[in-house]
Amino acid sequence: MNTSKTKIFFFGGKGGVGKTTCSAAIAVKLASNGIKTLHITSDPAPSLSDIYCTKIGGTLTSIIPGLHAMEITQEKVAGVWKEKFGPDFLHILSHILDVEGMLQEGRLDLLDYIGTAPSLREETLLDMIREMAGEGKYQRIIWDTAPAGETLKLLGMPKLMKQHLRAGTKVYEAVDRLAGAVSHRKTLANIMEEWVCRSEELARFLKEKTLFFIVANPEALVVNQAERILGFLRDSEFDLGGLIINRIAGTDGSGFLEEMRQKQEPYIQKLIALSGAMPVGKVPMRVEEIRGIAPLKDLGEKLLTDLGL
Repeated sequence: MNTSKTKIFFFGGKGGVGKTTCSAAIAVKLASNGIKTLHITSDPAPSLSDIYCTKIGGTLTSIIPGLHAMEITQEKVAGVWKEKFGPDFLHILSHILDVEGMLQEGRLDLLDYIGTAPSLREETLLDMIREMAGEGKYQRIIWDTAPAGETLKLLGMPKLMKQHLRAGTKVYEAVDRLAGAVSHRKTLANIMEEWVCRSEELARFLKEKTLFFIVANPEALVVNQAERILGFLRDSEFDLGGLIINRIAGTDGSGFLEEMRQKQEPYIQKLIALSGAMPVGKVPMRVEEIRGIAPLKDLGEKLLTDLGL
């Protein structure tokens, strides 16, 4: 697998399958191999601090030499949206409301409210990650995402936004003609066209710079969710890096584990079938939690080998 030009390793799957652990293991091992790595999470219930045994928040935190981690909170995304795109929204709303007549606090409250809209939040998140990749500070960005349903909405957002904005541009062109475009300010149609271009750029970024990894457990609901995610990724022609089957029961001779293994086996086989030509990483079930650098590095070594990274 040639990953020399890949900037983003995207880890997705159903909630609770071990995305954070597996992505952290790969991040630690990559950094240990001398590859400058950033590990980010956009999960609304982040667990990076627990995995790394280090307090991690919304700013870059050094984990080991060559590895930083950061949690991208919903508040952070809303703040970035308000700063970058808020003025354009106020300009659009000024054709409908007396925005200039509102108190400053009222304008800020209005932006806070609008910025919580899921489509705008997800579009802004993608834009933030694209900028991180474009800065060139890291050779790899490991992206631990939200549970599967939110992830699919996130990945589909550039296409949906583009379709919506293209239609909106025609409407706003008519509004501009009726209101009379002001020469020293951007027209509404121009603003909408800029957003269309941004959505197109985000779609290209996901296709060109992202390699997708799916994490799954050998359980019915998880396997069904993995099948839907893989179907979406393949239909959308995203690059697939591999499938990780996590928490596979061992065979120590005990009746309990043997029974669990037998129950898991058909799901393991289905996941392997779903993987197609993708490499498959297999992670055995463990009694102890995988937390801290040493066990993460051990797991990362296995996963890098299994996945051919």
